[in-house]
Amino acid sequence: MLDADVSSRTQGIVFVERVDDGGGARVHVGGRFFRSQGVRAESLPALVGAPPSAATGGCTERGAMGEGLESTQAEVQLLDVGAIDARADALVARMAPHRLPDLWNVVSGVVYGLDGELPTGAWQFTGAGDPTTLRGAFDVSGAPPEPMAELRIGDDALPLGHGAAVSLPRRGGLSLRWARGASTDRVAVVFEGAGTLSCSARDDGAFDVDAAQLDRVRELLRQGGTLAVHRLRVIPFAMSGIDRASLVFDQVVRVRAE
Repeated sequence: MLDADVSSRTQGIVFVERVDDGGGARVHVGGRFFRSQGVRAESLPALVGAPPSAATGGCTERGAMGEGLESTQAEVQLLDVGAIDARADALVARMAPHRLPDLWNVVSGVVYGLDGELPTGAWQFTGAGDPTTLRGAFDVSGAPPEPMAELRIGDDALPLGHGAAVSLPRRGGLSLRWARGASTDRVAVVFEGAGTLSCSARDDGAFDVDAAQLDRVRELLRQGGTLAVHRLRVIPFAMSGIDRASLVFDQVVRVRAE
């Protein structure tokens, strides 16, 4: 988790997340703007509560949340960039910063979010920025990819009925198949239990977990956990005072796994 060679950097993520767990899809909108140091890039989304990254291929594993973190070596400061206006269909809403309780003496600051009956189409986000720090002015818009369709894990069609769990095979590997999406979108397959194994793939309709990787997944899910398949669309944008910023649309199918 820790990387003493990683220098301080700032990043902004505005996201629209649609989650289907078999009990009806729900939409959550959020924003995270942060300065981090001493934390590996692949660990940051989970620490700040943002969609997973699918920028590179292959699989990576991380321990349970907070494992191995030491406040003297790692820090994530969630930044206040002022109010953010969000527009979608007939919705016009303002996201104000809400202070987050400090976590493990590592993560502190403010978060942005909207919940409720939210639209699923195109969105526009605008921030005037903080007049004191001159940080946070931006304007970005975009449309989400289609939800995952024809998604199957082995012989099981996903999502399952509400509360149902998918059973992993006792040996060998595992195949995931779905209706392919846009060539510019990415897919992240995330197994979460005693730890997390995250795999990145192109949105080409197929991903296979080999026998060795699935052995590790079975260990992580020995006491149960979840499998989530994310279709991610990332739209970079310029934001004053922030090194890198992106709007992320995240179409998620999540099931219990055992």
